[in-house]
This record gives sequence, C-alpha cells and structure tokens, in this order.
Amino acid sequence: MRTMNILAIGAHPDDIELGCGGLLLKSARNGHNVFMYTLTRGSAAGDPVQRTNEQIESAKFIGADMLWIDNFEDTKLSLNVELINRIEHIIKRCQADVIYTHPLIDTHHDHRAVVEATLEAGRSIPNILSYEMPVTKDFKPQIYYDVSDVIDDKIELLSIFSSQGHKMFLTSNATRGLAQYRALQSRLDPTITSVESFEALKLGLGTSLQLLTTSNENKSKPKTTEIPLPDEIIECNYVSEESYLDSSKCRTKNQITSMLEQR
Repeated sequence: MRTMNILAIGAHPDDIELGCGGLLLKSARNGHNVFMYTLTRGSAAGDPVQRTNEQIESAKFIGADMLWIDNFEDTKLSLNVELINRIEHIIKRCQADVIYTHPLIDTHHDHRAVVEATLEAGRSIPNILSYEMPVTKDFKPQIYYDVSDVIDDKIELLSIFSSQGHKMFLTSNATRGLAQYRALQSRLDPTITSVESFEALKLGLGTSLQLLTTSNENKSKPKTTEIPLPDEIIECNYVSEESYLDSSKCRTKNQITSMLEQR
C-alpha cells in the first residue's frame, strides 16, 4: 500500500471533523499520514481558547500526525496573497498528496475564501476534494467513501466540541442522518450504511487508476520541522507524543491554555 500524505483544511474548529472526520479516522488507522490545518480559532462562535483546545483534542482523537491552528480573524477571511501564501506554506510543509477542504459553493464566506485560496496554493497538488457538512447547500456528490464502521467514532469525535453543542448541525442526528442519506443515494452496496461524500475539484489518476501522489515512491513522514513556521501558528506534533506551541513544548491542556491567553 502506498502511504498518502493527507491534508485536511478548514476555516474553523470542527469544520474538518464535520466534513471528513470519518475518512481521517480510517486513514490514520490504515497508516496514512494525516495532517490538519485550521485557519481561525473560532472566536465568532465561542471562546477561542476553548475552541482551540477542542481542536487539539480532536486531532489527537483522530490520530493525526500534525495539527496547525492559525490565527486569522474569524468571519474576516478573504481571498488574498496572505491567505494563499499561508496555505501554500502548510501544503509544502506536509508534502500533501491529497487535500480535503470546503466546497466552492458554500453559504459561509470564510469557507469560500479558504477553498479558493487552496486551489491556488495547491496548484501543484494532484488531488483536491471538497467535503460536505450538514449545513452545506447545493452540494453535488461525486465521490463516496464508506464510513459505516466508524460512524459511531465520528459522533464521539464531534462530541469533543462541547462549546458548539447548542448548534443543531453538530448533533448526532444531523451527522448520522446525512451519512445514511448519502449511503442510500449512492447505491454502492446494501451493507454500506454510512458514507461521506465529496466533490472533485482536481483529481489525478495514475496508470493503475490509483490517485497520483507528489512522488511515485512510498513516503516516510515529511520532515515538517525543516520549514520555519510563522509565529502565529500553533503546531501540535502527535507523532512525537508532544504538542508544540511555536518552539515551546506543551505537555498539558493547561499549559496550552496559558500560552493562548498570553497572546
């Protein structure tokens, strides 16, 4: 099996998990390298410190290799050079083979800005797909991924975001209902009861009909520390069993919270 470097990008904490949490859970368990990048800390919908800590716990639950949390202002994202360059920096840092992000048609302007910037930043990446969230409108699924065996884990994953528990679309019924509806719609197999669906923004296939990668050889984990990280970004390295905030080791949630509050 070829090891893939998978990068999931979201505008806010919980976006990635809602859209492709099941796929990431299965990818990490199957030995792929999973990376996550969140552009804001969700201050428009809650305490950014709490939401950041929830994101950190979520990535750990998924089994991600690395998590980056940026500090763009929530609800103020726009397509510009800074956003494009920051996403491109992360793409290069993890040597992404496939990127999962928001759909081009989305009701949230932050989401639209992120996907448009990702397409430009990822111009050399062979595979870019859009994920669907329960509130996504006008989504046209083209690719279905079976998450029947991890749908309960995805529900548990979403429960980490307790600060957002008041939102209807974060309840288990919305997530499970969407997964079941798409499974029925896909008609893949009667035994497939839950799926995550995706739109293909860019898809590269090799001669064996496998997804193209940025390299034809099996990969070891990218040496992410070789590329300097902007000061604003929180980095959590789960492979080394340590979390990092800039160059400082953060061994506990309290330490992370303390450092965030000083910013």
